[in-house]
Amino acid sequence: MVDPKDLSDWTANDWFFVTHLLRGKVRSHMATARAIELRKKYPELFDPYRAAKLSASEIDRRLEYVFVTVPEHQRYGEAWRRNSETLIAGWDGDILNVYEGVTTEAEVRARVINKERYDLLPRDRGFYAFKEKMCALLSINLMRAGFIPRISMSFPVDFHHLRVLISTGMIGLSEGSYSPKPILAVGDAIGRSYLDQFLDMDPVLFSELLFVLSREACRLAVNDPDADWSDPSVLRRYRQSCALCPLENRCDQTVLSKDYYPDKKGAPRVVTVVPRPKPPRRL
Repeated sequence: MVDPKDLSDWTANDWFFVTHLLRGKVRSHMATARAIELRKKYPELFDPYRAAKLSASEIDRRLEYVFVTVPEHQRYGEAWRRNSETLIAGWDGDILNVYEGVTTEAEVRARVINKERYDLLPRDRGFYAFKEKMCALLSINLMRAGFIPRISMSFPVDFHHLRVLISTGMIGLSEGSYSPKPILAVGDAIGRSYLDQFLDMDPVLFSELLFVLSREACRLAVNDPDADWSDPSVLRRYRQSCALCPLENRCDQTVLSKDYYPDKKGAPRVVTVVPRPKPPRRL
């Protein structure tokens, strides 16, 4: 993982633009690592005055250096261009001006998160495509790099964090289906409480640890309640996932990814909690 403190020649604006790459199903440490080379190859992308003069398609073509193929629905180039204009018109081209005088997450969110109202003055409209997760990532990276003082910020919560927190009982839910929004808020509160107690813990590292645990272990877990534990393939799957997990003894349930990421376009996300089957004895 890239430590912002090691990138001593990076500016606060560099971190602002890198945050644009962290939308969607992107591993933040990989995107940041590729952005180091992107910055060397296309420095104009990291200068708001030069980036604002580029079209969205021109920016996307440069971003293919990171993504190979830029997904159309992500609109990276459009966000990059619009936010360069907003940064210039609203904040004199410096992201640090956004953080001037703010001390709470609510104040940061009021300035950063997109209001989706372009009748507002540039200073008041927020940044295109920036929601809670990107606001948190931007703020955390600026803190880690030493550009702004510590602010109690949420750590970015997504499906993988929820799955670990629910599976281990950190968020207590019975079997059933739930709306994600209030559960995400609880996950945020848990993460914030932990990070406020352990000030030396890197919020991004904390977030990545939970993310990797879910992605690499929980996704392979045996979820079929009628699983035949005498089947070698079932046992092999267990040994490659839950049996290796340091939290296995605490884990009695899981969350189904297929309901959180429905195939049908426009279908609502649902947190579906089901019991996690275990072998008759610990293997």
